[in-house]
Amino acid sequence: MTAPGMTRSPLRAGQLSLRNVPMILMYHGIADVADDPNQLCVSPRRFAEQLAWLDRRGLQGVGVGVLLDAISTGRQRRLVGITFDDGYTNVLEAALPELQRRGFGATAFIISDRLSGTNEWDEGPAWPLLGADGVRELAAAGIEIGSHSATHIRLAGLATDQLTAEVAASRASLAALLGAEVRGFAYPYGSMDAAARRAVRKAGYAYACAVQTPVADIGPMALPRIYAGQRDGAARMAVKRLLYRRRIAARRSRP
Repeated sequence: MTAPGMTRSPLRAGQLSLRNVPMILMYHGIADVADDPNQLCVSPRRFAEQLAWLDRRGLQGVGVGVLLDAISTGRQRRLVGITFDDGYTNVLEAALPELQRRGFGATAFIISDRLSGTNEWDEGPAWPLLGADGVRELAAAGIEIGSHSATHIRLAGLATDQLTAEVAASRASLAALLGAEVRGFAYPYGSMDAAARRAVRKAGYAYACAVQTPVADIGPMALPRIYAGQRDGAARMAVKRLLYRRRIAARRSRP
């Protein structure tokens, strides 16, 4: 039985494994930038090329919620998840028009307590984050909105009360902003442990995206993703598509 406020995962126990784990691309910003020490931005031209590559192969970009719903009914074969972490304004300005041009969807993971702020947790240039109106505009355009925590802190090792503030409070805040439930979560820095996964599940999320996920932990609360960057032209995208399950299997468990 699902507790009040909890979103039931569309997946049954054991339905998701290394064999059928979906390909989910992880983006941050879409912009031409002169200084990008953390390699977070993909230029609008390169982003368009990457979406065109998917399109030519009969693949459709979708939000993670749509992707998991499709897996639950066996309809995921030609779908690829597209995600954006942090909620930069350039996702609305540059990524959304290209997604709409191809009829693609995506999920944007928003940091609830940093609306209209900047990425001050990073060492490097400051880039603006969406405000409340921008987040609502993305949602109105069909982009799924998920949480990327309240403040963008590493969750592994946090005390229970801190986890609740970062995970549950951010879901409630974004739900109030949107007037709709928030199904998905993305771990900041990909930092998670068993306690973080329990906190996400307890907070009522249907799924959570990580980065590097040990095979034993793959499931709705720990979905692996593949970084998509400026260097990823057609050849590199093809290799990532071909080998992504093998790369996941080769990753070692991290504390």
